[in-house]
Amino acid sequence: MKMRRIAASFVLAMGSVSVLSQPATAGHGTWYVPDNANQYISGSSLTSFGVIARDHGKNQLERSDITTYWGSNDIDVRDAYYGDDAGFLGQTSCTVQTLTGRCDVYVVKFNESSIPPYNSMWQYTGCHEFGHTGSLNHRYSGSSDSDNNSCMREDHWNVSGSSLDGHDINAINAHF
Repeated sequence: MKMRRIAASFVLAMGSVSVLSQPATAGHGTWYVPDNANQYISGSSLTSFGVIARDHGKNQLERSDITTYWGSNDIDVRDAYYGDDAGFLGQTSCTVQTLTGRCDVYVVKFNESSIPPYNSMWQYTGCHEFGHTGSLNHRYSGSSDSDNNSCMREDHWNVSGSSLDGHDINAINAHF
């Protein structure tokens, strides 16, 4: 067991580790916490819908204690036709973790093949994926809070709730 921990630490120290969204749990749960409260966002070659998703997600994240800037090295945003069979609308992965288990670099992908061509759907997806970059996991109707207005809801598309709610903001802020 001790040898496995040493090997895992060595892998983390030597290079990037790709980790996709973990299975959701009831309630909020914690996803990968950012390594700091200052996050630089890139994504300059996005489609117009990708820009809508990125900017809305950035604005929602800014409502927390996380401050965002334009630049690179923290949140890399991409959009492409990944295919309907890819199985996702949006996807967030932590590609580089620190030795403390926090995420240093996220990649956010928006699947042009799957997201309907409506601004509201792209805003919802942008909010949801950027919520992951703030440490949020999925929320289901069986969770301890009963409001259905969070973009982190995974059990339905609530486009009227394309924002992080107070519960989400408090969960992000608890890490800083």
